[in-house]
Amino acid sequence: MEHAAALLVQMIFSSDVRMQTLLKDQTASPEAAAEFLKPWYQAMLMMIKSAEGFDQGPTTHRQGV
Repeated sequence: MEHAAALLVQMIFSSDVRMQTLLKDQTASPEAAAEFLKPWYQAMLMMIKSAEGFDQGPTTHRQGV
C-alpha cells in the first residue's frame, strides 16, 4: 500500500505543471520537499486503505454464494 500511495503522489506531481510549480516554490531542499509531500502521501495512503476495506466488504458476502 505504501508504494502505491507514493506512486500516486508522484503521478499527481509529475503530470500537473501547477503542482510542480507549487512544489518548487514551497521547497528549497530535498528534505523540505519530503515534508511538503508528506500530507499528500498520507492522504493517498488513507484513500487506498479505505478503498481496500470497501472492496473486501462485499466479497466476503459473495464467498458463500
